[in-house]
Amino acid sequence: MFNINSIKFYMILVPIISILLIIINYLITNKSDNNISKTGPYECGFYSFRQSRTTYSIKFILIAILFLPFDLELTSILPYTLTIYNTNIYGLYILLYFLLPLIIGFIIEINNKAIYINKLFIRNNKLNNSFYTINNSSDYARDINTNNIINK
Repeated sequence: MFNINSIKFYMILVPIISILLIIINYLITNKSDNNISKTGPYECGFYSFRQSRTTYSIKFILIAILFLPFDLELTSILPYTLTIYNTNIYGLYILLYFLLPLIIGFIIEINNKAIYINKLFIRNNKLNNSFYTINNSSDYARDINTNNIINK
């Protein structure tokens, strides 16, 4: 399959290409990055340029977690779609046996409102981010004003 000459060729070629890529990266990168937060030691984080405390709903994380089993479900269905003519009715039974618990679980999650996202929260979060100023000390008054804008 491989002869000695091709292995020697790759043993020489791979280090040469990697050194060339490192040199090209060194030549292209910006060398004048004198930001204190990037060059200083990391202890408790870095100084942020603006306030980073924004509200974030846990529902978005739940949807990301729920995406995983359904994505894996689609990749598990792919072999059935390729062999549908060979498996006949037995393959359909296996597919239904595989899909039924996932469909029932999804219906239960919808009925329990586990994946329900409040549209008012999304609009409120966008408005709070757009009206946010660092020097604003009256956060409560700002929140009341943005809620009045949303409710109108």
